[in-house]
This record gives sequence, structure tokens and C-alpha cells, in this order.
Amino acid sequence: MEIPVYFFTGFLESGKTSFIESILKDPNFAEGERTLLLMCEDGEVEYDYELLRDTNCVLKLVENQEDFNRLLLHECNRKYKPERVIVEWNGMWKLSDIKPGTFPKSWTLYQTVTTVNAQTFDVYFQNMGGYMFEMLQQTDMIVFNRSDEKTKEIVKNRRVRLINRRADIFLDYPNGESEVYQEDLSANLDLSADIVDISESVYGQWYFDAMEHTEKYAGHTVRYLCQVYRPKGMQKNCFAAGRFTMLCCAEDITFLAMVCKHPSADTLVDRDWYMVTAEVRDEFFPEYQGKGPVLYVKSLVPAEKPQDDICYIK
Repeated sequence: MEIPVYFFTGFLESGKTSFIESILKDPNFAEGERTLLLMCEDGEVEYDYELLRDTNCVLKLVENQEDFNRLLLHECNRKYKPERVIVEWNGMWKLSDIKPGTFPKSWTLYQTVTTVNAQTFDVYFQNMGGYMFEMLQQTDMIVFNRSDEKTKEIVKNRRVRLINRRADIFLDYPNGESEVYQEDLSANLDLSADIVDISESVYGQWYFDAMEHTEKYAGHTVRYLCQVYRPKGMQKNCFAAGRFTMLCCAEDITFLAMVCKHPSADTLVDRDWYMVTAEVRDEFFPEYQGKGPVLYVKSLVPAEKPQDDICYIK
């Protein structure tokens, strides 16, 4: 039998315990299944033990990260025979530290939810950007508790939607109302131009927009300053052209590149700078594991490295 596992992440006082209690009360989520709740953080809000009893939920405290291991989880599976597992993860532990094979074979990670205290989010982001970035990037749902009129602007300025484009984002207000967060991430380029120039200031937004909505740019000619790279095993006459881009902090700088086709691809030197002019086509390519933007290069001109070689999403 497949046992679904729900992970709840977030820093202390982000509302994890309250959120978990709310779903245990929800008849659409809980129908009396035997639930194992692994509590990895002892927050200020304590669980209602009557609620745990009434919802057939047993709580197991895991105080140290090293104790969250294969031996413990297999013993819990044998002892409690859960039909569902909920993990209240410690906000100071990284999900990436969980080693493959830690879960019993029957356990399947079904959903990861990150709760955020909207009142302290900006401060945490400034001081603990690396932890916050990973937390937001690896989740399926983000819930901003204690939201107010300033929350939308903070979420936008911290580029949460760009950090995780697939997650559902909700703003929960103290009066009990909840709102789905929406944001337009289009690059606002003039696609009527013969050549669409991609400046450094919009490169990151254009990249994500083109990767998600390739059809919008298909048939258009674009031009941008880039570094070239040929990964091992890449098709002949193909290379990657992109820029190192920062989403929120130094820890998340990533090389965002698109596939290009040009006869001289095999002669290019990795990390050299070029001004590339190319027609965008919507095609299948192995590196994309599906269809995506493939740039047919019309012009490839050597260029000087810019003073600041990092693009920033503004």
C-alpha cells in the first residue's frame, strides 16, 4: 500500500502547527486514516492532544536532525503502521540533507507545503536568504500567514514567483480570508521590432517567460549578450548561450541558457562572450526533455566581458 507523506516546512512561528491542525480538522483531508505526525520542531504553539486522539493521529518527536534517518522511519512504519505521514520539518534543517533511501519503500512524498510569517518574511529573507531560497524553491505550496496590505509588494520585490514558478501561493489574512497570489512575469518586450533586443535588465524575466511560453516568441529574432557553453554530449552544431543570473541572493546565482544551433558550435570556447542574434523556434530538444526555445543563430559576434557579468532580476 502506498503511504502519502506530507512535508510542512517553515521557520519558527511561521504557522506550521496551526496549519497542520486545520487540515486534520478538514473532512476533505482527514477521514479517520491512521496518521503518523513526525514533529521535528517544538514551536510556541502546542498540539491539541484531544484533536490528535479524535483524528487517529499519533505524534512522534524527532529532536535532532541526525535522528531523522532510515532506522527511525522504518521502526515508526513497523510500530505505528500509518496510512498517512505528516512531517513538521525544522526550518533550520535543509530538505536536501535527506539522503536517498531514508523513507520506507511504501512511503511516497505527496506534497511539500511551506508556511511563512508575512510579518517577519522580509527580515528572514535579508538575513537567511540561502535557507529561505531553498525552502521556497523546493515546495509545492507557499502560504503567507498574517498577511496585510504590504504583503503583496514584499512578495513581488523578493521575487517569490520567479524562485518557484510552479508552486501555488496563498495569502492568508487575520480575518480568515485567503487569496491566491497572482503576478504577471512577462518581459514586456516590443515583439513588433525586426530584432528584439534583450537587455541585461530583462534577461532573467525573458528567459523564464520564453521557457514557459515559447510559442509567444517563436518566429521572432532576438539579440543578446551571452556566454557560450557546450555541455558534454551535446548534439553537434549546438551550444548553450546564457547569462549567470541572480534571483534573490548570491547563493542562487544560476546559469540560465538556451539551446542554440550554429555550424561553428564545435569551435566555441566555454565561457567566451558573444553577441548572438537568432530566430526563436519552438522545437523538441533532449536537454529540455520536451519542447522549448531553440535559437537558430544568424549572427555570432565576439564581445567583451561586461563590467558586471551577473544579470539581476528587477
